[in-house]
Amino acid sequence: MSQPLYLYTMKRISFFIIGLSALLFFNGCSTEVDLNADYNSKTVVYGLLDPRADIQWIKINKTFLGDGNNLDYATIRDSSEYRWQEFSRLAVEMYIDGDYVTEFPLNDTLLSNKEINGIFYGPEQTVYYFQTPLVNGEAQLNEEATYRLVIDFVERPDVSAETNVVKTTDIGFISPQPTSTLLMASNQAGNAVDYKTVNIRFSTGENIKLYDFSLKFNYTEVLNGERDTTSIEYNLGSYKSTTTGGGMLTDYEYSGLAFFTFLGNRLEAVEGMRREIGVFDGSRTRCFDLRMSVANEDLATYIEVNSPVTGVIQERPTWSNIDNGIGLFASRSSVEVKGIGVTGAGPNGVTNIGNVKALCIGQYTNDLGFCDPNPSSDYTCN
Repeated sequence: MSQPLYLYTMKRISFFIIGLSALLFFNGCSTEVDLNADYNSKTVVYGLLDPRADIQWIKINKTFLGDGNNLDYATIRDSSEYRWQEFSRLAVEMYIDGDYVTEFPLNDTLLSNKEINGIFYGPEQTVYYFQTPLVNGEAQLNEEATYRLVIDFVERPDVSAETNVVKTTDIGFISPQPTSTLLMASNQAGNAVDYKTVNIRFSTGENIKLYDFSLKFNYTEVLNGERDTTSIEYNLGSYKSTTTGGGMLTDYEYSGLAFFTFLGNRLEAVEGMRREIGVFDGSRTRCFDLRMSVANEDLATYIEVNSPVTGVIQERPTWSNIDNGIGLFASRSSVEVKGIGVTGAGPNGVTNIGNVKALCIGQYTNDLGFCDPNPSSDYTCN
């Protein structure tokens, strides 16, 4: 089951507005300024449709303003959440070529996993959801459809939003294939290691604007007879397409040197610890998982608008695709290639062990205790 508020490698986003009262002092006299007058609460929506997820989650809240300290109101659920009786209709409608096809009523549920170290209430929170329909036994939204969120209230202005969904069936890795290798280092003579630039080739998908890549490196730490299988994830960066039409063969490059430098900086050398690279399956050692997370144009725009400001002008525009509200209703998903080998084919059919050498004796990771579980490897753990 997918998590309700996850966005590939994105941070959680809070959509709340807190009003504060002010007291101004001039020449020993005080004047109270009431900032609570003529205040209109707004509906706040955050929903990301994933065509492959079992459940589609949508967060619906409201802004608030009180007469006292609004930081106190933020810790109260009723300040931010609607009561079920306030809705007259909650649903996600499906349209194909502009024609209504069907709808999915939203249900509410209570989650108890919200962090409590922020200024807003927790750990319990109300979220809304619908089950993704099954197609040939698998959860799947119709990737040809447009989905419209409908939030009708009994006494408040109705709220709506619509989005298309990313076509995950269109996208895929051309290189590497599941049996090929991310060769980030070449096998040189002696102890020399040549760090390479890696080229990932993939086909773009329709309705997809942003592609985000990450590499997970799996290994097992062995210390005093105890084994702990773990992993570390490295963000390879993002690619923004010039079109959302799909069908383009695209290359994305990243630096192998940067990956090994990252490992050397993140992991700590521990006396007596051995780190076994991935898992040996009888023919080769597999240790990498490559993930491509994708976003449609609505989500890509939202990410761009809310990215950190680095220029001289610090003001950022406000962007939302929620009618009569604020927030975001968009789509994202991910595609993975798991179990990629640490070695690969080199010239004349000779196995390239550059990645193994870089991990075990390379200048950035040679003190971390890496070894290859392949018993025939020059750097075997046995």
